[in-house]
Amino acid sequence: MAEQKKSLLFGAQQEVAVEFDPKDPTTWWLAVNAKKGQWLEIAAQMHDHTMFVAGVPATKFYYDAKVNVETGAAVSAWYGFDSPAIGLDAYNYEAEAMGAKMIYSANAMPTIDFREPLVAEKKDLAKLKPAANWLTAKRIPFALENLRLGAKMGTLRGMFCAPFSLAVGVRSYPLLIRDLRKDPAFAHELFGRLVDDVLPSYLKVQRETCGVDMAIGADAWSAFPNLSPGLMEEWVVPYAMKLLQNCMPLGLTAVTAGSGDYCEERLEKFDKEILFKCFDIQVKMNFGQPVIFLGMGRWHEYPLAVVAEYLAPYKEKGVRAIITAGINARLLRDGPVEAIVDNIKRYIDILGRDHNLSLFLSSIPADTNPAHIHAAVAAAHTYGALPLADNLDDVKFEIPKRESFQEFVAQQSQGYGLSF
Repeated sequence: MAEQKKSLLFGAQQEVAVEFDPKDPTTWWLAVNAKKGQWLEIAAQMHDHTMFVAGVPATKFYYDAKVNVETGAAVSAWYGFDSPAIGLDAYNYEAEAMGAKMIYSANAMPTIDFREPLVAEKKDLAKLKPAANWLTAKRIPFALENLRLGAKMGTLRGMFCAPFSLAVGVRSYPLLIRDLRKDPAFAHELFGRLVDDVLPSYLKVQRETCGVDMAIGADAWSAFPNLSPGLMEEWVVPYAMKLLQNCMPLGLTAVTAGSGDYCEERLEKFDKEILFKCFDIQVKMNFGQPVIFLGMGRWHEYPLAVVAEYLAPYKEKGVRAIITAGINARLLRDGPVEAIVDNIKRYIDILGRDHNLSLFLSSIPADTNPAHIHAAVAAAHTYGALPLADNLDDVKFEIPKRESFQEFVAQQSQGYGLSF
């Protein structure tokens, strides 16, 4: 029987109907997702965790698109995510293709070697130019094939490194921050090359070869306290908007995501006014719409009531904000499970009634206990069952006991197992 995928959590999606195939893990997730209930959705970022759970080496996972997508689909089906976790190491491809020195490992994703930045001196700006042939440059073929295969699961969005994070990638964070303060003319030229030449060229290839009409730019480097809200206003917002304008004639909408994330580590330094300024940046990045990202910060320990306070003027006007609420990576790894469940329950109780809330597991560490993730998904689907209960304390919740990933694979594949 054909399984049809419903709309997902992030990005432009399309419905796809496929026959369940025990040898194709992408259909496993589609089958699980087609049977989901009415609840608040939960998704995840989990590159290295996927690799760890499935026992796939980095030398395959980050180089073979079929292995990457099918592994992500299998693990996503096991966890029951509402969006498939098949994303890429999005901060590396453009810099790597331009010649940035990389660090490769058999156990973790490739990463830029910031000890020897691509743009070490002013004369190195000449290196910031589109690849001679994006179709053959470094791991770009892997990235493009990953996007094409992801379309089988309804994910139609492209992926790129946002301008500020790419500037960090080619220059390094310490040098770039110094440029912003002491040599802004040089910094403006650097950013201009990225948003006028490099990124539009790469996204044009995604449009032509993968058919995407929307792309998401990951921008974790532009978080507070990496940047003050003032520096975000000056350096993040304008260049994200410039890239958007440059890509519109290509028939592609390039949206930067994750900018302005509030990630203060020292709880005694939590500052509501700075948080609100970060939210203001996020609203500007979303064209004045109340779209809020509670990402990598310690939101299990920050006061959630201040988020509701910031959004109160929108609520009074009958406007429901779009909130992506992240579960902290250290909390996911270290637990305890009860704290993970409580974090999700409080998100839903405080923010889920008046706004459009979704949950996001923020960059799950490789060695996280899968029981923690199963509990998080169960909490989102139980406490987030729609319509939401008047009193979540009255909702019965049990920490699930699940089969191992290997047992799940054996069942779904009818004994065939994974093909890699």
